[in-house]
Amino acid sequence: MATSFEWLRNLSDFITGGLRHDRSFDREAFFSQLAQQGFTHVTINGLGVERPFEAGPPGDVYSWFYDYSPDLDQFVSSSLIEGYYPKEYLAKNLSYLKENASFARQNGLIPGLHINSPRSMPEVFWKKYAFLRGARVDHPRESFLPRYTLAMAHPVTQRHYRELVQNIMREVPDIGFIHVWTNDSGSGFEFVSSLYAGRNGGPYLVREWKSNAEIARVAGKNVLTYFHLLRDEARRVNPNFRLVCDLGPFDAERPHIIEGMGEGIDAGRFAYFEFADKEEEQEQLARVGALCHATLDLANNNVIGASFPHLVYERLQHARSLGMQHVLCHVAPHSLAPYDVNGEVVRAVQLEPDRSLDEILQSAAERFVSSQSAPDLIKLWSLSSAAVRGFPEGVPYSTFAFPWFRLWVRPFVPNIDAVPEEERAYYEQYLIATFNNPNRVDLNNDMMWNFMTVEEAEAKRDLIDSRTLAPLGEAIRLAEQSLVAAGGRENNRKVFQDQRDRLVALKCFYGTLRNTAAWIAAVHGYRMASESKERLKWRKLVHEMMTHELENTEELLTLWRSSKVAFMPISRVGESAHSYGENFGDLLERKMALMERHRNDEPYIDPDYLWRMPRDFSAGR
Repeated sequence: MATSFEWLRNLSDFITGGLRHDRSFDREAFFSQLAQQGFTHVTINGLGVERPFEAGPPGDVYSWFYDYSPDLDQFVSSSLIEGYYPKEYLAKNLSYLKENASFARQNGLIPGLHINSPRSMPEVFWKKYAFLRGARVDHPRESFLPRYTLAMAHPVTQRHYRELVQNIMREVPDIGFIHVWTNDSGSGFEFVSSLYAGRNGGPYLVREWKSNAEIARVAGKNVLTYFHLLRDEARRVNPNFRLVCDLGPFDAERPHIIEGMGEGIDAGRFAYFEFADKEEEQEQLARVGALCHATLDLANNNVIGASFPHLVYERLQHARSLGMQHVLCHVAPHSLAPYDVNGEVVRAVQLEPDRSLDEILQSAAERFVSSQSAPDLIKLWSLSSAAVRGFPEGVPYSTFAFPWFRLWVRPFVPNIDAVPEEERAYYEQYLIATFNNPNRVDLNNDMMWNFMTVEEAEAKRDLIDSRTLAPLGEAIRLAEQSLVAAGGRENNRKVFQDQRDRLVALKCFYGTLRNTAAWIAAVHGYRMASESKERLKWRKLVHEMMTHELENTEELLTLWRSSKVAFMPISRVGESAHSYGENFGDLLERKMALMERHRNDEPYIDPDYLWRMPRDFSAGR
């Protein structure tokens, strides 16, 4: 059967990341769903334990990033690192990996890994093997404990990685690909220009006083050493194995890396800071025979099953028109979103590429509800698509970072620092921000990054009001009217109730992002104002923002208490940095109580928050 894409792979935190513990997620059924929707490849390397092994000193949150895309050494060992990870830890992770491989096999999917690699080693390892220390790869402003990878140029390091590949291929011989992402989540290569700590590394690769061009050449060749090692060892077991390598982190080193690609080493486009295409680079990739894998943004991970089929169809068809054959995308699991129209579009474009969007939506609507109600469902999808399309770019926290910064449960008050720390602890304990990160008191700042100007924040707020919240409000009204019209037709009621609840959740999600922009504009505008009349204007806008967010939170709490729809990830093992827990409603109540209590505080942000010390610090010690 002819398909649109030769390689259609899921990229889902429900298998490999922090959402794998969702209370309603049916993992086995998801593999079957992917096969039915035309997927060909699937990532399988999630951790089989609740938390990653590594931890840091008090206040350090960097190890929380290690919960997704785990590296090879989280499943198997080597002679170099034997004993540094507990055997039972590796056994549980390997068991989970092999279960996923079995589910993939049963459904005709090719299993593979998405790894952050080469990843840092436990700190205790360096006490014995300090001379093997490679690059510092953590973000110095996000961690308190420096993390280092191994020096890739050292023969012992290379033997270590060969053993890891051999051991994991022995356990799962049909692993068909490894997708390598680096320079994030405790991973990176020596002396590349994009390391968060700047170019650095061990003693075996570059000596001092070399030019940037020479360092880029040597660093690029070192990256290739690892890529070739992974491919060559894996192909000893599976001759069809392919390595997908993201080029995003290698701006200066790319030309040297691409020279050695091809012959099973492909280029990935997963990086969120991927650089613009260069025609000569595309020609170079084609010349060496490196395939290009592209990631399409086809899902909203913060509201499960949010519908925007028109956008999905356009992006998939655009990929087809460009001749893309190797594509990565998300779909919502049916165990959480049984009426996910986005997935219907993915399946149709992959398996029946000549069908029009109107045909796809009509067919899906008539399967979900009665033919008389199908036009209303289609109109609802159109309004939802318009809302998602209308959301402006550049609004902070609007993608995967939304749960990390606890925006749904933290109070939007004029002076966050006026809330005592013990009263903020309920959300700050899972906030991906160290105790001295200004993000704790300033929604416009993450350490030394400022997201928007006051003018930009005001413009985003107004665009969200007009282009996103307005069509969502219309869609919700239509869904509620359709619920009334459904009468005793139970299936119609189920579908429109499902869609209505997800629309409300989406409205609350975008509402909080709207109020994030409004907070930035109003609080920073007040701080910058020099005249009392101008300050009064900003104080009114602060109050308007707070009223909007209180109403938004109340609507979300009502939905949480009343809905049976899995509209957001909820962990069955308790709250984490990546998802909320069963106590979500209690946290919303705390947020609203703090906002009411601090409604009239004067807007303020401590400009010196970055220099704070831990609470137990005493200068006299």
